[in-house]
Amino acid sequence: MASKAPIENAKPDPTAEELLALFRDVREFFPKALGDEKWYLMLFTTLTYALPDPTALASLYTYLISLPEYSTPSSRQALIRRIREALVKVVSLIGVAKPLLVIWTIATIEREEDRDFSFTRKDWKCDPENLENGLNWLKTIYRGDSEEVDRRFRGHDDFRWISYNITYGLYLSDHSVLDPVESELVVLCGLLIQNLAPVTAFHLRGLRRVGVKMEDVEAIHVCCEKVAKVCGIPLDKVPRVADIEHLVPWEQDKETSIPEGKNKGKSKL
Repeated sequence: MASKAPIENAKPDPTAEELLALFRDVREFFPKALGDEKWYLMLFTTLTYALPDPTALASLYTYLISLPEYSTPSSRQALIRRIREALVKVVSLIGVAKPLLVIWTIATIEREEDRDFSFTRKDWKCDPENLENGLNWLKTIYRGDSEEVDRRFRGHDDFRWISYNITYGLYLSDHSVLDPVESELVVLCGLLIQNLAPVTAFHLRGLRRVGVKMEDVEAIHVCCEKVAKVCGIPLDKVPRVADIEHLVPWEQDKETSIPEGKNKGKSKL
């Protein structure tokens, strides 16, 4: 079998120096109103998809543990728990192979005292309670759009079952490690970086609906563009938050709160 010819004008993989500059740039630019521990979730989410070799993300972990806020074993255990949960959620967006390679690579450089042995989904069951958690979170994100989403599954019940029980029930409604805003941040960035217009539009609304300001959603979009530029991938199909703002809708949902449940963590906003 003949080997494939190289793609003309393909951008070379980012260098270590380019990645480090990206980490610093995003850390500085990411909206400060959202707190100090969300910027790296966005980077792990987008770069796991965008990097041809996701094992290069070990450099992001190395950069993080060099920061003063992660100078103790307990702080690094909490850090890896959050990174791992972001990667678990990313599995539902891009598949398992790349997130698995990232966590395996980090595991090779972790210090033994920094390892976190918690098992978030140890007792998970695909039962009515799981389905209820999934549907409650989906309705929080989609609100008035949830009926339209359900109609799209007509005649395709396998995908309906996967979406409600697995994507939302198993992955996205679990807020025991990442809070609701962080979870929706991971989802939006994981879809936006793939240049997928319809689902990005839904989750731009979703991030607004869990309380993130319009200007902060736009700043997150810009951070995704920084990743895309370094990795040489297009983001030319996805809408901006300004394009969907009239669909949020804000006023009629003022009294709609994020549903409580055993999987819900405390919001850090």
